Amino acid sequence: CQKGIGSDIERHSEEHVRTALIELARKSYAWEVPAVPVSRVEFANTINKEFNDSHSAWEKTIGCYFEDDKLVACTWNEACYDGENMLMFDSKERAQEEELLLEMIKHVKTYGAGIKEDGRTREVTLLVPQWNRILQKLLQQKDFQITDWKENINVLMFQEEPFEVNLPEGYTFADGTQTPPEYLANVHRHAFGYGASRPAEYGHEAFRKMRQEKHYNPKLELCVLDAEKRPVAFANIWYDEVMEYCELEPLAVCWWERRKGIATALMHELSNRVKQMYPSCKGMEGGDQTFYTSIGYQQIAVIDKYHWEAEVFISWEQESADKRYSEWV
Repeated sequence: CQKGIGSDIERHSEEHVRTALIELARKSYAWEVPAVPVSRVEFANTINKEFNDSHSAWEKTIGCYFEDDKLVACTWNEACYDGENMLMFDSKERAQEEELLLEMIKHVKTYGAGIKEDGRTREVTLLVPQWNRILQKLLQQKDFQITDWKENINVLMFQEEPFEVNLPEGYTFADGTQTPPEYLANVHRHAFGYGASRPAEYGHEAFRKMRQEKHYNPKLELCVLDAEKRPVAFANIWYDEVMEYCELEPLAVCWWERRKGIATALMHELSNRVKQMYPSCKGMEGGDQTFYTSIGYQQIAVIDKYHWEAEVFISWEQESADKRYSEWV
């Protein structure tokens, strides 16, 4: 495969590569519960880029691997510079090619690495599905350490009977055709504690852009309005016909409205809508928190986390004189 960052993305155009990333994500459903699902790509492309002011992060950090001018693999991150990476492929067989994997590992340790606050320590975390033993072996050879942290993939399985939906008295649903993006931004801000930072000031723009993504469906974005018709919660569902399960991203409830059953009502209502619109969908993928398992979510897959870090001194510092950094990657 040919490899490149920056210039290759420009040669193929940003829109072309972004479309190709979606296609890599779509293909991965054929052999795994993906660490990089469609919802993660489209959410990162909008919410993360806007919130983190990282609109060109992918051009600077991801490694694209081409075969016959077609994107067949890439290192990927959530439009951040924090060093957390995932690997994407067009087939399960390619995901186990040692030569390609070694090149991708090198890329995440160089262009894809984050830099800690000390300005010296480079670090990489890599999310790895447990089935890919070859990748795990190569990471250990390249000084990555498996961590105690794991990402559990949880799903609420659909049943034949519809879910019961219980909103507090006076509260109502409004879908994406009825609400402005400012409603979502306000709920998101108060649910997760954003202050006068960029996520607060530009949150509405982030959600406006999210609504332009290919897999966004306004009928599957629900906002909960209180008795005074003010937004207090919302959730959004992503779905593609290649998916076994639809994907919940995000879910937010204003802090003063918690413990009223609103989040559960949202997910139950959305589940019923998905079942009606897409009968072949088997369930809803959600988060990795106690709340989800408490309402019936079941674990279906586990993603391991590997970590590497190294202290890299500036070239003119004395500590750098005897370092053979090329041996580290």
